[in-house]
Parts: sequence; C-alpha cells; structure tokens
Amino acid sequence: MERPNQSPKPEGCLAGGETGEKPVVDLLFYRNERLSRSVPRGTHEPQAGPASCQSDSASKGSYASGEGVLLPEPKTDPSARGEGGEGLPGSQSVAREEGSTWNRGGPESACRTNCEGQAGKAAQRQGAPSDPSGVGLAHSIRPQGESPEAEEGANRSTQSAKATSAVRTTETDWQTFLRAIAEKAHTEQHHRFGDLYRWLNPDVLRLCFHRLRKDAASGVDGVTFQDYEKNLEANLFDLVDRLKRKAYRAKLVRRQYIPKGNGKMRPLGIPSLEDKLVQIAVTQILVAIYEEDFLPISYGYRPGLGAHDAIRALTEELQFGGCNFVTEADIKGFFENIRWDWLERMLSQRIGDGALLRLIGKWLRAGILEEDGEVIHPQTGTPQGGIISPVLANIYLHDVLDLWFEREIQPQQRGHSRMIRYADDFVVCFEYRHEAEAFEKALKTRLAKFGLEVAVDKTKTLRFGRNGGPHNGRFDFLGFEFYWEMDRKGQPRVKRRTATKKWQAGMQRMRDWIREHRHQKLSQMLKTLKAKLRGTWNYYGLIGNYRRMKIFYEETVRTLHKWLNRRSQRRSYDWGSLNRLIARYEIPRPRIVEKTGQKMPCPQEMSFCQRVTQLVGPKGRALANARAS
Repeated sequence: MERPNQSPKPEGCLAGGETGEKPVVDLLFYRNERLSRSVPRGTHEPQAGPASCQSDSASKGSYASGEGVLLPEPKTDPSARGEGGEGLPGSQSVAREEGSTWNRGGPESACRTNCEGQAGKAAQRQGAPSDPSGVGLAHSIRPQGESPEAEEGANRSTQSAKATSAVRTTETDWQTFLRAIAEKAHTEQHHRFGDLYRWLNPDVLRLCFHRLRKDAASGVDGVTFQDYEKNLEANLFDLVDRLKRKAYRAKLVRRQYIPKGNGKMRPLGIPSLEDKLVQIAVTQILVAIYEEDFLPISYGYRPGLGAHDAIRALTEELQFGGCNFVTEADIKGFFENIRWDWLERMLSQRIGDGALLRLIGKWLRAGILEEDGEVIHPQTGTPQGGIISPVLANIYLHDVLDLWFEREIQPQQRGHSRMIRYADDFVVCFEYRHEAEAFEKALKTRLAKFGLEVAVDKTKTLRFGRNGGPHNGRFDFLGFEFYWEMDRKGQPRVKRRTATKKWQAGMQRMRDWIREHRHQKLSQMLKTLKAKLRGTWNYYGLIGNYRRMKIFYEETVRTLHKWLNRRSQRRSYDWGSLNRLIARYEIPRPRIVEKTGQKMPCPQEMSFCQRVTQLVGPKGRALANARAS
C-alpha cells in the first residue's frame, strides 16, 4: 500500500530519440504542464541507481535511442584521503570534470543515489520523510483553485536504490534526491518541503567542493581551495558535524570593489570557502524547488537560460508582437536593498524546514569586512557575488514583479503586453502608450512596498514600433542597443548592436590592458588576448553587430602594433610581420555566433532534468532551451 505522500510510480513514455508526429509547443511556455520523460522506465533495473537524464555517447551507458544499459562496476580502491576511485559518483575526477558548468546556476552534475552512499539501507523517498512533522501545511503563492495537471507518463518517482554498487555517471546526470524534489515541486504546487537539511551530508558536500573554482579568491579566513583539499575528508566531516549540532556560523564576507564602466564601483561580496561550499548545496535544492514555479518571463541566473535567450525573446517580441511602446526599467541597488523579512516570508511559502531557513538567515546577516578593515552589519540586502545570491534574487523578484505583472497588470489591459526580465534589468512591451505610462507609475509604488526603488536615469518609456518611423527611440538592454532600421528589402526591422557606452569602454579597457602587459612574454600575452577576443565575439556576435565588432578588432590590432614596437628602442614589427604573428597564434577575428532558423527541441521529448542540465560543455555553448512564442 502506497503512502499518500509518496510520489506515484513511473510510467513509460516515448524516448527522446523515437520518431512520431507530435504537436510543436513552445518549450518556454510549456513549463506549466509536465513534460513527458525521455527515458523509458523498463530500461533501468532498480539496482542501477539514478538513471541518466540524457543519453551521452561518451559515457557508453546508453544507446542512441535513449535505452539505458548497465555498465560494469569499476574496481577501484579508495585513496588514503578517502576519495572514491576514478569515475565513481562523487569522486574528484567526476566532480571536477563537471565544475566548469556550475556557474550557469543549476545542479547539473552526477551524484550518488538517494541512500546517501550507505550500503544496506533502503531508499528514502522525498515524499515520505522520516519525521512527519517536517512537512508543513500546503501553502503557495499560486492562485487558489489552480491544480497541477500532469500529462501521461509524467509522474515518475525516483529510482529504487537498494544496492549501492557504483554506476558510471556522465556530465548530464543529476542527483536523485534533486530529481525527486523537482517532481514533487511540480506535481504538488502547494507543497511545503520539509526535511531538506539532511541533504547537507558528506557525499553531497564532497561533490559541491569539487565544483568550486580552484583559482577563486579566498575569503576573510584566507583558506584556499588547495589548503582545504589537503585534509578534505576531515574538514568535510567536521563541517557536517557542526551543521548537525547547529554550531555552524557564517563568517564575514570580504568586500571587493570593481569598476562598473560608468565611473562607479560595484561592490562584490566574497564569502569564505566553507560558506561557498554549503551555499552550493543549498542553492541546488532551491533551484530544484523554484524552477517549477518561476515564470517564463524570467531569464537571469536560471539553468539552461542566458542573456542571449532574453535578447532573442525581446527581439522577436518587438519585431512580431505588435507592441508600439517600451518601458525600460532598472532597480537601483537591488542586491543591497532586499528586505530580509519579505524574503524569509517568500521562502517559507515553499520551504517548511526551519533549520534550512535559519541557515539562509545566517548568510543574510553575516557582517561585511570592508577593504579598509571596517566591519559593518547591514540590515538589508544579500552580498552580490555570493553563490546563493542569484537564486535568492530570483525568488524575491518572482513575487515582487513577475506574479504582480501576470496577475494584476495584464488582466487590466486591453492591448498586448509582455515583460522580459534578466535579474534586476527588465523591459516591458506595450501596445498602447497610456498603459505603458500607467505601468511606469504603478511600478514605483509596487517596488516601494518591498523596499526597492527604480533607477531614474535608467527608467523611461519610449515609442518603439514598426510604424513609428523617426519617432522611434533607442534603448539598451544587456549591453546591446535596440533600434529600428530598414533592411535591404526596405522593410523595417529591429536591429541590435553593442551599446555605445559599453563599446567605447571596452576599447579603452583593451588599450589599457595591452599597454600594461606589453612587458610579458609574447606567447603568454597573445594567449590571454586570444581568450579575451574569443569571449567578446561569443557574447556580442549577434546578427547586425559585425561592424562594431570589426572596429573593435581593428583598434585592438592598431594598439598591439603600437606597443609591441615600444618594447625596445628598435622597431620590432611592421604590418606584414604583425599579421603573420597574429595568424601564427590564431588570434580570432570577429564572427557572428547567432544562427537563424535554429530548430528548437520538441518539449514533449525533453524531461525536466534535460532542460536543467543542458548547460555549457567543454566544447562550447549549448543550444538555447527556450524561445518566445
């Protein structure tokens, strides 16, 4: 007899690679209905542990059709430090392999089963915690009467994990308990999760440790990745012991200031290594819960989504959506003005684990160590730069902006409207001017209720429509300038190019960098220059922006020619020899990375795990996971 709070048994569904006619549905706006799974149930035995969410030819663990196969158990002995063998779930080799993809904001790595690695214990389902009191009353921010509707084959529970034999995992695997949490969050949208604190165990924290950047700056205690790794197992068990005894204390956050490009400085908070480690574990739990709640208008700091997805959605909305006016808005000092009382109330709507909420509160209330040695204790905000700050910011703005716009603003309007938000930067498109102006006024009142304020210099309403002609304005969003211009066929089209201030500031930074590093060894200098230019083309290489990228490249080459010839009293390079040097070190020229007519994957063939784990790999940027309708 099944318990009432257990997840339903899995049902079979078509594999992602099978053929068949299926309706094409927009992936981004299909999140409110459950996506059918891409891995059939019958292809995995119970003793196989967590099933792979996405086939990977490199892992040799599944066929092209999506059918899984059991792999032989690797016979490796643990090292003296307690590390698992190569290829084992939770081992250093597997976790470090996946560490490069963690900064995209999602728990996409391979993990153990939900037995916490203890042999001989039965699997524990998320829906049936050991302490019944750990699950609070159902409460949600969704409208009353709204119930989730799962499609056929969608209610798949976690795999049984009676045996703990090692199973080779791939980069696209996701921890079993996180998949169970995500399933529960979707099927029961009014459920408050309890007993989450127990997942801060040595196995999970070990994987999180190997996802940390090895060259990241240290916190106030000065402990680096290499220092903590020397006695990793002892440090992890000591950390878990303090977490269990509630003796864990968040350390001060070291503040660092970096230039913003407009003459101002941006404050960043650098937590200690142990705080980063625990924050990664808590962040992946919050992402598993709230990814099912977030609306499709939010693009920032979400797994599988990025700035290019927001820019593409905004471009298609402006070009084909029939909007004539745009309200560009920005929140002034957003990360420093988040009110803790509101944020804790928002978290408690989905989380009923008091220990986890108190742990998050410790990070919010941790003091800040300034560069001059002064310690301050702010009453609002979360350190910008902390690992958990992005997901907390999304949770805050989900209630403050997204739900308010969807449930209160849009129903009162006669014309079409749509919001595109990336973190605290957002653009709202309207069909009528009076509705855009009314929204701008209501926005100030709405933000003031939650302790926020709009940036006056970055908030404006302007005409931006197909028939606007010379009356159309221009605005910046995520480093790009949007404007209307006639194409080669004489038709009005939305164009994008690098924002003027960003473009000029970028060229000045490149000139300064070449001048300051001209003394370095030539091979080292050109290797760094190659990486800088490649990153610039990967972000700004959108259709219509080639001219400004070309000017940027030509200015870089001229500056390089100038300062390389001043390394000595004799002229070292003419233009011919400099061009040969550039070709030798393969300095990349400007290129367009955006592709037109890209076919989006069918949402019925993609599971939640696949959407979460479709992140950046070692060979380049993964395909976008969503597109505006």
